[in-house]
Order: sequence, then C-alpha cells, then structure tokens
Amino acid sequence: MRRLAAAIAIASLLLAACGEPTPTADAGTGIRGVVTLGPTCPVEQPGQAPCVTPYAATLVVTAVEDGSVVARVTSGDDGTFEVLVPPGDYVIAPEPGGDPFPVGQPVAVHVDAGAFTDVEVAYDTGIR
Repeated sequence: MRRLAAAIAIASLLLAACGEPTPTADAGTGIRGVVTLGPTCPVEQPGQAPCVTPYAATLVVTAVEDGSVVARVTSGDDGTFEVLVPPGDYVIAPEPGGDPFPVGQPVAVHVDAGAFTDVEVAYDTGIR
C-alpha cells in the first residue's frame, strides 16, 4: 500500500510539472468532506456504532484529465475539509499517515459547476 501511495504521489508530481495551468474555481464550486480513521477498537459488535474517529490528514487533489495537482488540503482536527476546484473529475490521494498505518485509499470525485461534492476519505488503522 505504501508503494502504491508513493507511486501515485510521484506520478502526480511529475505530471504536474508538465501540465498546463488549471482553470480557477469560483467560490461555489469544489469538494468538501470528512476524513475518518478506523477501526479504532479491536472488535466491532453487531448493532454497535462503527469504531471510527475524525482524522487530520493531508490530501492531494489531482485532475483526472491530465494528472496535474490542483490542490493540497489538510483536514481539521474534526476531520473536515473544503477545497475550491473548477468543475471536473478528480482523484483525492490521501498522503500516508504512518509506517505502515494508517493508510488511506484514493477517492474519485466528480465536481459540477456551482456545487460542492461531498466525500468521505477513510484511513485504515490496520486493527483487526
């Protein structure tokens, strides 16, 4: 997983160096969401609320069209984040949180003009 995350980060940086400038976003268009960390307890019981907690993490937003990095955002202590981006298709790549855990998986997101797209980015603690 670490190698995949590192490969995505390196490819994004290389492609960003070659890409054309990304159009700017207006104040009403972007991505917002929450970053969670879980499981945070060793055993989840049926009927019990999921063992997850908000997580402060750095996320890299890349454009699907050309692989350029359009934003880098850090979620707050409550796990929430918001970033302005132009309409289009993106991948949110969570930066690794540790060695080897926690680790987050990339999330694909589509953003329409004049709207925010809500997403959840989940980091896995490795607890089983």
